[in-house]
Amino acid sequence: MNIPRICLYLFFCLFGEVVSAQVSPPGLDGTRFVSWGAVGFSQTLNQRLTLSMYAGGARMSDPDSWSLLHKSGIAVYNHELQYKFNSTWQVSLANSLRLQSLYTDDYPFEKEDPSYRFELRHYARLYYKQQYRKLAMNYSFRPEFRTFYSPQWHLASRPVELRFRLKGQASLPLNESKTNLIIGANELLSAIDEYNAVLPSEPRHSWSSYHFTEDRFSLYFRHVFKEPDLILDLGLMEQFKSGDMMNPVSYLSVDVIFQNPFSRN
Repeated sequence: MNIPRICLYLFFCLFGEVVSAQVSPPGLDGTRFVSWGAVGFSQTLNQRLTLSMYAGGARMSDPDSWSLLHKSGIAVYNHELQYKFNSTWQVSLANSLRLQSLYTDDYPFEKEDPSYRFELRHYARLYYKQQYRKLAMNYSFRPEFRTFYSPQWHLASRPVELRFRLKGQASLPLNESKTNLIIGANELLSAIDEYNAVLPSEPRHSWSSYHFTEDRFSLYFRHVFKEPDLILDLGLMEQFKSGDMMNPVSYLSVDVIFQNPFSRN
């Protein structure tokens, strides 16, 4: 394992990520049903800056079953630093470290060799917010730079992916105190992938065409606690991959986010 690389990355991670809404589960392949949970915090640093971090994990079923706790899926550490220009426009910079289990495509869907991979993800996010009566709208554009590594921290056959995400989100309060809300969202994802050559006769590096990868619909219930100051989200997400069958995957998600845990009373 490349210890200097990990140390450098973790050092960089100390300055970064944000949870502006619920912590959406990461997209997974080779499954039908996924359970996802995350715990984190969001800390206001000043009138314009907010720092958020979370750690989460997922378990999943085989492609032919609904046993959502059957096998390990992914572990995620994420952080984001958000800057608020005004009440309408915000921008953030973020980093993420992920460890994902790998399985074969054919029955009995055993672990591959190697059985997992690392991903380092760096991304930015631009937000536009608006209010329409009781409905709070949030639109975001998120370009990502993703790199993939073997357990020994060697570049994988797909070393780099450039991915672009467009998301629209709406939240509706269910009571006057706005402690209970319904949050709905839809996110479109597209990408360009770089591949390393498998055969000596092939070019050393090649790029795919720009292509649509998936569509994600989500619906969440949120409760805001006053004492302690935290947010609880319970939700469902449906993911549709590109292709003739769209390969739908269902997600059950829960996350807990502590608000300003390091502020003085």
